[in-house]
Amino acid sequence: MNGRTVSWPGWPHAPAPLAAIARARAEDPTAQVVDDAGRAVPFGTWTRLVETTRIVWQRVTSGLLGALANACSGRRPTPAPTTTAWAGPVVLVLPVLPDLSHTFVYREVLGLLRLRPDWRVLVLRRNERAPVHPEARELLARVTFLPREGVTRAAWRALRHLVTRAGRNLFALYRAEPGGNARDLLGKLVLRDPTHPGNAFLLADTLRALRPRHLHVYGSTWPTNVTMGAARLLGVPFSISSYVDFEFDYAHKLLPTKFRDARFFRVVTAFCKAQLRSLLPAAKAESHRVPVVYLGIDLVAWQDRHVPGQERVLLSAARLVPKKGLHVLPKALAALRARGLACRWHIAGDGPEEPHLRRLCAEHGVADLVDFLGPLDNAAVKRELLTATLAVLPCVVATDGERDGIPIFLVEAMALGVPVVTTPVSGIPELVRDGDTGFLAVAGDPASLAEALARVLLDPKAAHAVGDRGRIAVHETLDVDVMARKLVAEIER
Repeated sequence: MNGRTVSWPGWPHAPAPLAAIARARAEDPTAQVVDDAGRAVPFGTWTRLVETTRIVWQRVTSGLLGALANACSGRRPTPAPTTTAWAGPVVLVLPVLPDLSHTFVYREVLGLLRLRPDWRVLVLRRNERAPVHPEARELLARVTFLPREGVTRAAWRALRHLVTRAGRNLFALYRAEPGGNARDLLGKLVLRDPTHPGNAFLLADTLRALRPRHLHVYGSTWPTNVTMGAARLLGVPFSISSYVDFEFDYAHKLLPTKFRDARFFRVVTAFCKAQLRSLLPAAKAESHRVPVVYLGIDLVAWQDRHVPGQERVLLSAARLVPKKGLHVLPKALAALRARGLACRWHIAGDGPEEPHLRRLCAEHGVADLVDFLGPLDNAAVKRELLTATLAVLPCVVATDGERDGIPIFLVEAMALGVPVVTTPVSGIPELVRDGDTGFLAVAGDPASLAEALARVLLDPKAAHAVGDRGRIAVHETLDVDVMARKLVAEIER
């Protein structure tokens, strides 16, 4: 599709973003409206009239429901007891499928299903623009997606829950937030974004027929809001698998409530556990409810051994976002070239940082050494790794506080025996020990990064030995099936 496009999220169920469409067409009269998958949506005078009517109707229903909920719910939510002793399956709730950066979650879920084939998987959002990796393809055959619904049905559903004590208590939970309002669980955003907290009503009603005995959600931000809300409405226990996302600031964070209500709050590194304990006194007092269960990989598929090619190739595979630290590499590459250690840098992935990275490569005079490969599936990344000289991911703490846990790309590289160069951010030092299982540079420091890269390039024999020790560390500690058994034990405790 050529030309400018404007997205209509949630089409055809959610009201159209009329203001965004008008702005786009004012700048470019040929601008097309597209759905979540990027397909063209016919949008003419009649559609605009219908959508204007729907938006008015949505505002009316949300306003009336919000006023009623504010009048009925109060501002003193009570803790959510488990009131329903159903014997149905455990339901795993995933935020999105497929997705380029969630492969580690899909691997673990497949491991859980191998152990407990009766468990069910529900996905909040289908990402129709993402490549479908083998793990995602296998999981797609096993999941149910949260259905989408329009203005009237969503309003009627919220009203039905409002007449129940659990429903009023859920509205009260959001009213009790500073500046909170019952309308926070209503409105057009609920219809446009399946991970919006207001979809708790829909998730509860979707799961009710299964009579689930437990819900387990991946991601402690909005996916947990939705799942926690559904668990409250159903009266069933729930638990959380978190990465480092509990540190982020966002609307309706409710972190103390999430920890209090969850049966356990799984984290993926010891660093994450320490961070959660520092944020929440309850997590410090109840450390047993914060199990550390690492994210593993399917080691059967990672038995190959790394054999570097003749050309010096540094490989990075990641979503191109600030926390990956790739912006530090162009200057480090220039320093290596000045030392006579010129090498190629292959970047697999895409994201908002790509234009910035290209500019930095040009500014530091290394654009001729860099190949942007675009997003690659796991099999293609593996092929690149098998012949690369080293894998590099110089992670940093982004300005908004976002950081990685232990990037799966590093785990995969180490599983093959590839020497890795990274930084001691977050949980990375729990796996990558400098000079032992990998090489560490100071985060955000191009000179330090160049020195770490030079250590590999100047002494291939020592680098090979480090790669071998890294391989042993991964194969001994990060088997996805072992990690899945640990998580099953936590859920069934």
